[in-house]
Amino acid sequence: MEWIFGIIYFVLLITLGVISLRKGHWVMFILGLFIPLFWFIGALIPRVARR
Repeated sequence: MEWIFGIIYFVLLITLGVISLRKGHWVMFILGLFIPLFWFIGALIPRVARR
């Protein structure tokens, strides 16, 4: 049962990391490599405005 939760956690982290990169939050992605909470924050905040 624990390994199922581990797999779900890993998939969620990868998904949130990719979402934060696609939204333009590359600093949040890099910080998320060390503290995964930043991937969650980067995935939730709005997209970066482009000029």
